[in-house]
Amino acid sequence: MTGPDEPFRDRVELQLDADDILRNELLLDGTAMCIPMAQVTAIISRENLADNVAARQDLVLRTIRSLLDDGLMKIGDILGASDERVVPWDLSIDAAMDRVRDLFVGHYDEPDLYDFRIWLQLNPAGEQAARALMG
Repeated sequence: MTGPDEPFRDRVELQLDADDILRNELLLDGTAMCIPMAQVTAIISRENLADNVAARQDLVLRTIRSLLDDGLMKIGDILGASDERVVPWDLSIDAAMDRVRDLFVGHYDEPDLYDFRIWLQLNPAGEQAARALMG
């Protein structure tokens, strides 16, 4: 016999950690738009995913790295006034992450240097992963 809590057991077992929450939010947001770093940090604040600056920075670096490593997103710049397309940086993933680290960690107190200078966009594999999340 199942108790009244039985339907909710799967939800508890499937609780996501901060990395998964941020990753999933970025994949879902990416279906509608290119994502500036400002959006990444807004998700962390809204979802209360990090307790301090160091944790926030580590979360961002880990999550972006995982999305790039898994081939789900590209990282780069927006050219012109449109945010419809990211022009990928012509860098290896390691070099791109060095750039993100320099801007986001090295100049953390200067958000003008990264909020709208680091952009993410889904690629076809990312679009497929986002559709899978939507069910």
